[in-house]
Formats: sequence, structure tokens, C-alpha cells
Amino acid sequence: MKFGAGFPTCREGTAYPVPFVRPEDFPRLARHAEELGFYSLWGNDHLTTPFAIRATQDTPPNFYEPLLTYASLAYVTQRIRFLIGVLVIPEREIILLAKQLATLDQLTNGRVMLGEGIGVYREEFEAVHPELKGVNRGRMLEEGIAALRQLFTERRASFTGRYVKFNDVELAPKPVQQPFPILLNAHADVALERVGASSDGWIVAALPADRTAQARTVVDAAARQAGRDPQAIGTHFQIWLSFGKDRQTAVQKLKRSQHWRRTMAVARDSSEDEQLRRFADGNLLGSPSEVIEQIRVLEQQAHVDHMGIVMLGHNMQELMDDMELFAREVMPAFPDGR
Repeated sequence: MKFGAGFPTCREGTAYPVPFVRPEDFPRLARHAEELGFYSLWGNDHLTTPFAIRATQDTPPNFYEPLLTYASLAYVTQRIRFLIGVLVIPEREIILLAKQLATLDQLTNGRVMLGEGIGVYREEFEAVHPELKGVNRGRMLEEGIAALRQLFTERRASFTGRYVKFNDVELAPKPVQQPFPILLNAHADVALERVGASSDGWIVAALPADRTAQARTVVDAAARQAGRDPQAIGTHFQIWLSFGKDRQTAVQKLKRSQHWRRTMAVARDSSEDEQLRRFADGNLLGSPSEVIEQIRVLEQQAHVDHMGIVMLGHNMQELMDDMELFAREVMPAFPDGR
């Protein structure tokens, strides 16, 4: 299993308090992750503040655009891969996005991994595109994927869809990676079928091992129906981690986090005990030895190939310390994770 480090491009207000990260922290954090042996950085994407975050913060979180942030790191790192997990395709203009991705892949010499999705918060999409309120974002996503593949492979690309249209576009440079890796975030069956039919990998977030394994059968069936090899579609698991010297300390750290405040704001009808159980079912909680056993379950039951660890903490120093602890105490238990 390969391990990635959650990268706080747009995690203020979601996982971390406001403020949390400054621009000068990004290169320091990226180099630290690379030196520790992490395979990838997992940045995320928001264009505006979802309501659940506004309910827990007095000031807007700083959302750093992931493609621009990664471009600033191209020449301060050599090996680590840059994963966007996930970019909300329905909110983006496709030709500009294709140009940005191809340029970033050139700047990093083929170290970009694109995770795509429709976005967790529909109100965010409707704030950005009020004229498209009520549209089928899944259809927009499918058109976006097909259009990106044409732009990345054909010298002159044209596309006529319901939402995406362009004619005779010559995109250069092309990405270094051919084919360019496009991963899809999915949990519902219709989205899982889309993964099997058209993606290079599946991104799943905070799902218990048994449910991940069950969902994977839907992906595999859709892949076979589309004439594709299911084994070629890797499982990339985004997961949250609250570290402690023991479980009790880890629980206390979790309950101090912005991640906890946000989830409690969303699930107002749930008790703290119910929320704690949900977190523990699909995430990592406890001491390094406990976390190792939790990861083994995901590795053995859900066949996870690549895990992005979003480490919860109150400030950048806690994040740096937890990355070091994870690399020192957890990663050696999985020798192919470096």
C-alpha cells in the first residue's frame, strides 16, 4: 500500500481551524512529506464556503486553489505525486482546466493525479452557477471526463454535449502522462458504475472496510460490462486520522478538531456517541499500533492500493509532528508504502 499525506489546500474550516495554513507553509510541508517517504500529497478543492463550515466559523476559511498551489511546488520537490482529491468538475470550464492540468503535468514531469467528482455540497455548485440550479451534475461530470480525454489525446479536438461544447481546439502541450490518470470519487451505485466504465481509479472516502468491499463489486461488474480489466482500476482511499498515545487521547483530540465541529453541525440530530462510532467505523483513531491494525483491515478486506491520510490537528506543527510519527511508526509496517 502507498501512503499520501492530506495537504491543506482547502481544508481550513473542514478539517482545520481558521486560520491554519499560510502560503509559506506549503513548500515546507511538501518537502517534509517527500523527505518522510510519502508517495503523494492529497489536496482538495472548494470555490466558496459551504453552509456547514459557515455555521462553525466567524471568518471565511482560506481556500487555496489546488492546481496553482501545486504548480508552486513543482521545483521544490522531485518525487512526490500531486493528487487533487477531488476537483469539482461541474464547477470548472473544461478547456481552461485541460490547459492547467497539462501544464502542471509538464512542470512536474508527470507527477499529477486528477481526482474528479460532482462535489459533496450541492449549494456550492449552485452558488457558483445559479443559472444551472437543478441540473444533473453526474451528466456534467461524464461530459467533462470525455472532453478532457479528447483534449489530452487528439491534436484537434471537438466536443458537442449538453453542457460541454467546443470546436477544433488544438491543446498543446499535452500532459507528460499518456494516458493521463483520471480518478473518480464515488459512493452511490450510479457513480460506482461510472468508475468501472470510464475511470483509471476509484477514490472512496471514510467508508468502513466491509462497505468498501461491497461497493468495489459494483465497480468491478461495471468494468467487466464495459470490456475493461477491473484490476487496472486502483482503489484510492481518503481517510481521516486522529492520533494519540492511546485511544482516549485520540478521541479527545478528535473532539477538539474543526472536523468534529463541522460534522456535528451537519448531523444535528446525532449524539456525540453516534458521531464517534461513525468516525471510528470509517477512519483511523488511536495509537500508532491501533492505527496499524485498522489499516490492515482495509488492506485485507477492501484491497486498498493507495491511502491519503488527512491528519487532524489544531495547528501546522501538530500536522508536521503527526506526519513524522506516522512515517516512523506506521509506514514501516507496510514496506511498499514508501
